[in-house]
Amino acid sequence: MMTAKTISDRMTWFLKNRPFSILVIFLLTLIVYSNIFANQFLMDDWDFIVDWPLIQDWKNFPQFFIGYVPPAGQEGIYSPLKTLFHAINYSLFGLNPLGYHVVSLLVHLVGIFLVYKLSYLFIKDEKVAFFSALLFGLHPVHVEPVTSMTGSVDLIGVLFMFLAFYLYVKAQRGEEGFNKKLYACSLLTAFLSIFTHELCLSLPVLLLWYDLCFTRKELSCRQMALRVAPFFAIAVFYALCKFLVLGSVIRGQYIYDSFYLTMLVMVKALAKYVVICFAPTILTHNQIIAPGISSFDQSDFDKFAVLSQSPLEVRTFLSLVLLGAIAYFAYLKFPKERLITFCVGWFFICLLPVLQIIPSGVYFAERYLYPGTWAFCLLLAFYLSRMTQAREKFFARTGVILLIWACLVYTARGWIRNRDWKDEVTFYEAAVRANPQSALMHNDLGIIYTKYGQPQDALASFQNALAIRPDNPVAYFSMAAAYIQLDDKKKAADSLEQAVILNPRYAEAHYNLAGLCIFAGQKDKGIEHFQKALSLYREQGNEREAQEWDKAFREFFRIPIPD
Repeated sequence: MMTAKTISDRMTWFLKNRPFSILVIFLLTLIVYSNIFANQFLMDDWDFIVDWPLIQDWKNFPQFFIGYVPPAGQEGIYSPLKTLFHAINYSLFGLNPLGYHVVSLLVHLVGIFLVYKLSYLFIKDEKVAFFSALLFGLHPVHVEPVTSMTGSVDLIGVLFMFLAFYLYVKAQRGEEGFNKKLYACSLLTAFLSIFTHELCLSLPVLLLWYDLCFTRKELSCRQMALRVAPFFAIAVFYALCKFLVLGSVIRGQYIYDSFYLTMLVMVKALAKYVVICFAPTILTHNQIIAPGISSFDQSDFDKFAVLSQSPLEVRTFLSLVLLGAIAYFAYLKFPKERLITFCVGWFFICLLPVLQIIPSGVYFAERYLYPGTWAFCLLLAFYLSRMTQAREKFFARTGVILLIWACLVYTARGWIRNRDWKDEVTFYEAAVRANPQSALMHNDLGIIYTKYGQPQDALASFQNALAIRPDNPVAYFSMAAAYIQLDDKKKAADSLEQAVILNPRYAEAHYNLAGLCIFAGQKDKGIEHFQKALSLYREQGNEREAQEWDKAFREFFRIPIPD
């Protein structure tokens, strides 16, 4: 029979045997993600992998950096090294999802290893480092970036960021003073991280935050500024490159063109990020930030809900209280337990690039939490470790139970969430279950049903979307395709008519309606809608697409159409 001392000794041996303990974390993580290998391409995978000619021919390599053309629907993105990694994956695996999932898991395992190294760097405690890496590996909010074949490439940028930070800290703590070689390596990996993923633009601020928390007694303000200045220069250089290539550094716009309203939404988003780390119960790509406000697509927002926001609105007020309490807690812990202050700052600083100070069009995404959850997992492991070492048996046992419970919950929730990403139908059905009041999700599910030849299910989804948002022209437009599959051109035309009534500037609806009118023998009406569609498309700056539409329409119908 093993005694408590025997168990403690074996645990100590296990934790001090770092390669073995890290291998155990890897194996447990692989178990959680073992059900992803049959998952198919989803969402951004189509834009960045399947349908993106840029990555499918190495002749396009110069365009990864100069002359960059983002995928259709992803305008405003400039990630040259991310594009390079996509091209490498495509050259290796083509359109075989299995290869991409293998790479995803390898990337995540490297992330876990770096988290272990970072944790041990700050707390010379194998137990805390082990449990922080374990919690990081199992946390279900990481399912989105790991399971998504596009998201996994984004994570490469985060790994470079982790490595850059690690090298910077090691350079500061050199046995013979400041290590210039490690510092140079940190600069190089910082460059790689920022040019891989814009989320890594937070790195210079993170380095400054580290210096403020840990080295301000050893370094003057001037010395700190000089050491982090090159990292800020890299960020500025990236912004300059993006502007020169794309003509802008902004993607999307403020909510109703209001910086004030957008920031109020982001206050609630920040609180949501905190809550979802502690309680990852509802996980979906379109999170509800507040009633009527979700992760993206302002067309899905409730206008009244947005415009009625104020600092005194209940959710905004409670979010401010939560964030203020966290900030005050971090302030109280400094300088006696500056690690706690540092971790709180790390979590929120990692989210700076996605707080819509510069609009990006995405107001909340689980994948944005990947770098920040290191700090969350480190603090959780730190406090649970303290509890397990408490003299009172109650607290010690409670700490052990909470740690085991967290690992079990994370494992189960991650496994279940992985199944949501099996295919497009499964994915959007899960999104509707998580967000049943989103007209956008019902409409997206209807589009997927139509894509896979399920028109009756599609019509039901579109009706659900219209029940929530009767004034939504997109639902009527999408519904027409389902009626076409049912060979009911009359109802398809009626749906498109309703779409252009709700939005007279809906170019695609005018174009499709033109074809249906000609099929119905209404030639003049069809030509009128056709000309309206081309005019609108040109007004929107889509001259090339307008020319393609014009050519395709004339070649198909072969009727005289006045220019």
